[in-house]
Amino acid sequence: MTAGLLAPLAIAMILAVLVTAVHRRLPPTIAARAVTTTMAVVAAAGVPTLWILSLGYVAHVPLLGGRLDWCAEAWGVHDPIPAWLGVPALILSGAGILRVRTVLRSYRRLRQNEPGAVEFAEHALPFAFTLPGRGGQVVVSTGLVDILDEHEQQVVLAHERAHAVHRHDRYLLIAQVAAALMPPLRTLASRLQFSLERWADEAAVDHCGDRRFVARTLGKVALSSVSPAFAALSFAGLGVPARVAALLSPPRPPVLPRYSGTLWCAIAVTGVLAAFQIHHLALLLTALCPT
Repeated sequence: MTAGLLAPLAIAMILAVLVTAVHRRLPPTIAARAVTTTMAVVAAAGVPTLWILSLGYVAHVPLLGGRLDWCAEAWGVHDPIPAWLGVPALILSGAGILRVRTVLRSYRRLRQNEPGAVEFAEHALPFAFTLPGRGGQVVVSTGLVDILDEHEQQVVLAHERAHAVHRHDRYLLIAQVAAALMPPLRTLASRLQFSLERWADEAAVDHCGDRRFVARTLGKVALSSVSPAFAALSFAGLGVPARVAALLSPPRPPVLPRYSGTLWCAIAVTGVLAAFQIHHLALLLTALCPT
């Protein structure tokens, strides 16, 4: 039974490794969407698995005298869960809930839903970032304005406005919640942030029409920039050397349909397996709340 519970999670993690390996070979828009969807389905497969293992372990603890056997039956866990599996699952489940609360609290604190003009912050170091929320608030430091000319400033603003227009904060929020629930996904979350920055870089290229100029502006800002606030998307954020190299190279050609189809089919199959795990949650809810 335990092997049957772990199989969907194992397949989901294999998918995560695959997407991690290929994301830089994809156009940034496709990479961002594929990575976000992958993280969501892996979390959907992994979190119920952890909860099932946790409750299955607790329900069969001898000290409880079998008082929670009905819970184990509702989850479909009939055999005792070994301590080497149940204890880590229990710890990860509890810690994951606490981490999600922290992520959501930070997101709500920074969220800006009211539209507004570009806000200039009095700060000597150059930085620019976009706050989460419908407002798409862009914050630019006076230090950035001092070191860039007018055309370079337009590149930065085009980059940040792309984050706002395409609501990249939602992609990032999904990734942060998934990584909070499933710590092994943190690597994939950083891959997503890189793809989002690349997406915005290409939008800046579309705005100014010069890939080398955008690359030069990015490098200029990155040399003396500071890290943005948590959950904010920054012009000189993650992976600057790789982003500059990508800008100095020709844009990636469209993905061939057969490769794109294979990727999304793999994600769909993992989603089906995740739904199977969520089905066990419905069984418990039915047991707890009989009609």
